Amino acid sequence: MLSKPKLSEIDIVRALAIFAVVLIHGTSGATQLPVGTGSQAFFFMLNKASLFTVPLFIWISGQVLFYSYYDRWESGMALAFWTKRLQKILIPYVSWSIFYYLYNQIMFHGTIQVDALHLFKLLLSGNASYHLYYIVIIVQFYALFPLMIAAIKRYAWLRRGLIPLGIGIQAASYTLHHWLVPLPEYATLCLSYTATFCFGAFMGIYYPAIVNWAIRYKMGIWSAVYLAGGAYVGMLLIQQYGLAMIENTWFELALLVYCLTIPLVCVPWARNQLARGSRFSAFLSALGAASFGIYLVHPAILTLWDRVTPEPAPGRIWLYDVHTAAAVLIGLLGAWLLARGYARAMQKGSARR
Repeated sequence: MLSKPKLSEIDIVRALAIFAVVLIHGTSGATQLPVGTGSQAFFFMLNKASLFTVPLFIWISGQVLFYSYYDRWESGMALAFWTKRLQKILIPYVSWSIFYYLYNQIMFHGTIQVDALHLFKLLLSGNASYHLYYIVIIVQFYALFPLMIAAIKRYAWLRRGLIPLGIGIQAASYTLHHWLVPLPEYATLCLSYTATFCFGAFMGIYYPAIVNWAIRYKMGIWSAVYLAGGAYVGMLLIQQYGLAMIENTWFELALLVYCLTIPLVCVPWARNQLARGSRFSAFLSALGAASFGIYLVHPAILTLWDRVTPEPAPGRIWLYDVHTAAAVLIGLLGAWLLARGYARAMQKGSARR
């Protein structure tokens, strides 16, 4: 069976997600400004409102995998799938983990010391750099995917119940970790993201119907996004200012609703951008197509920016605002240019062979 046509709007959704990633990392330092200043509050809200990004990328993975494979999946495809997907992601992961292991030592200590056992542990945990844990999560979903799709194709009740099943597994794992027995490396376990992955899988199977439903009920969905996102950021602000102590489960619930509704507004918006055929939509498509490269390289650019630019003087907080905005812009566009340059060099190299 032939592959389905590519959903070009997903590249624009990727662009939104990668922008949010760079925004989080670029504004992280500014969230440490003195509490009570306008700059700290502004960057804090931007930073926390962007935390939908990892769940959105995981949703994209579920959506793309099930959209691409559901109608043509056969039991004998598992080995080929694992080989293709894991090679595509594990080789860059190992390479960039080693790079950041060395690069960060040079940037922060000026020397390099290699501890093979420590590096191996970093590879297993995704802690060679603050952003690489995402790949550890995705590899787990790739490992489980053939088993998931085989079961979902066989049992209709499982297919129809994907969303409540994903939410239930995530809620059970959170309950176990938070209330009973802390799970090691919980933040990098796929169990903590099953709701968004299963929602992506469900949408991959029923894509046209879900998109039409999202367009039909867009006002209600947008309201849910604003309410859940506003509640999440608002609770964080309340807690930051010491106005109240809020139990963590409320944050988890608000963030879950926020992350589950975000794709339902991003996809119709992305389709509208494509329909306009503007330069902006072309830029977003190019940005989304390069998102994996941007994800890999942008922390190196942000670290270099922080190391080569002087710390703004105390009392001139507006300079810190400019510094932070420049970090986000340089991190995003610099990483995009490097990713595009690498892709073009690889294409030319392949053409010469």
